Amino acid sequence: MKSKFNLSIIIILLIVTGCSESFLDNPPKGSFSEDVFYKTEDAGIKSVIGCYTPMLNHWDYQVMWYDVGNIITDDSNKGGSDAGDGIRKTEVGIGKPLPTNAMLNSLWAHRFNAIGTCNTALENITMETPLIHKGGTYVSDAEKARYIAEIKFLRGFYYYDLVTVFGGVPLITKTLSPEEKSTLTKASVEEIKTQILNDVKACIDEPNMPTSASLPEAEFGRITRDIANAFKARVHLFFGDYADAKDASWKVIETGTFELQSDYQELFNSYGNGFFSKESVFTILREYRPGYTGSSVIPQMNTGRNNLGGWGGDCPTPDLVDEYEVGDARLIHTVIQDQDEFMKNDGTIEVHNYTGYDNNTGYHSRKAYVPHQRRPDGGFWQVDWTFYLIRYSDVLLMYAESLLETGGDKQEVADYINMVRKRAFVTTSRVDSWAHKRQIVIPEVTEAEFEANYAVKATDDLSAAIKHERRVELGMEGLRYYDLIRWDDFVSTMNAFSKLPYANGKGSKVDDLTWPYPIPQTEIDRTGGSITQNPGYN
Repeated sequence: MKSKFNLSIIIILLIVTGCSESFLDNPPKGSFSEDVFYKTEDAGIKSVIGCYTPMLNHWDYQVMWYDVGNIITDDSNKGGSDAGDGIRKTEVGIGKPLPTNAMLNSLWAHRFNAIGTCNTALENITMETPLIHKGGTYVSDAEKARYIAEIKFLRGFYYYDLVTVFGGVPLITKTLSPEEKSTLTKASVEEIKTQILNDVKACIDEPNMPTSASLPEAEFGRITRDIANAFKARVHLFFGDYADAKDASWKVIETGTFELQSDYQELFNSYGNGFFSKESVFTILREYRPGYTGSSVIPQMNTGRNNLGGWGGDCPTPDLVDEYEVGDARLIHTVIQDQDEFMKNDGTIEVHNYTGYDNNTGYHSRKAYVPHQRRPDGGFWQVDWTFYLIRYSDVLLMYAESLLETGGDKQEVADYINMVRKRAFVTTSRVDSWAHKRQIVIPEVTEAEFEANYAVKATDDLSAAIKHERRVELGMEGLRYYDLIRWDDFVSTMNAFSKLPYANGKGSKVDDLTWPYPIPQTEIDRTGGSITQNPGYN
């Protein structure tokens, strides 16, 4: 098993950088603690780690990943104790949230605080800064150059979350004076996109940025050139720059560093064969340390309520379930159904009961569920669970899509789709190895049957095949929203979904002015209107 990037020192950085309700409330540059901090041992690497720290935020990053990526789409409903639990998600999902919506306001504030942390680090870590290691030796120029490139990537990564939800937002690449804060304006979508790609390019072009293959095991989880190329492909794909997306995704593929796990279920049931495997391109690492932190909140948040002890969030829809073909084993490893059974550590059977709370679909995410055998103390907070920011199968499908959209060879497109599909139908376990009894039955499919009946052909509608494949391969992983937006399918998909009996109004008010979503009213008021509201929310 690969070692985890050491995150224990983020506590120190949190004390130094702090957090605030709005990015406009960040402490001024040059504060005493900041001046002193960058002269202390390991200040450089602590600052770098501090730029990753926003990803460890339970609510505004990790839960938000699923709120935006799954819950406001046709893939899942919010769940929770009752209709009022998570009502702000409902408001966004219906399609016309108010500019005061707490979910969107939290996303805005969190990402701008993360960007502010990156900007502070970049202002204090320069090639001229005399940083020191623990023990008193100086940090080399090569290390400092890597730090800078790494932080720039993370700033671009956080900006992507903003532009894909709000469209144009303020472009902030330095610590602002009070006057600058009060007169902020929105940059255009194109300007934000350019900034993201410039930050990513700085990471890719940095000679001291390691590849994933050359990354020391003790640093697994830090940014690499391959991660930057994979994310670059995602950015270009979102904006329809297919030629650039094809080039960036191919750079990841041609390294030969990554590969698909043969059994899909392994991806979500262990660090060694899943989150740390060769299919893991970029993930958030968690490590239980008594007195410091536990696992991600997601297993607690998105496991069923009642006897199961979860909070009942993120309930897959029958619409998603129906997308899976007969024989596609990914289904049983993506959803759990009411009345499915799992064995507890004491030998008793746990029957999943999804009644009595706001779950009107009868499903929960299998990818978020941690079986009892992987819970050392029986709870959800000390488990080896995380989630993927980028998986290799995503890279393969990004390449297939961009190849198709640039007029590439259709047989090659089909071949890349089938790399992903073949695992689902042929080599993935038909059963849930951790379960006592599952109601979903997946029939066996031989390799010959796959080639004859399931393999995508060059003569098929390859665009439809890619859209289908992305939905079922990446189901419940927080990417559906971005696909629907970039395909320009969001309005039609959500309008159709709104008519389903379990939609609860979701999608009923989605129209061509739903996206981009409203700028928080607090930021418009704070700047006296120099930040303007998006169309449709005035």
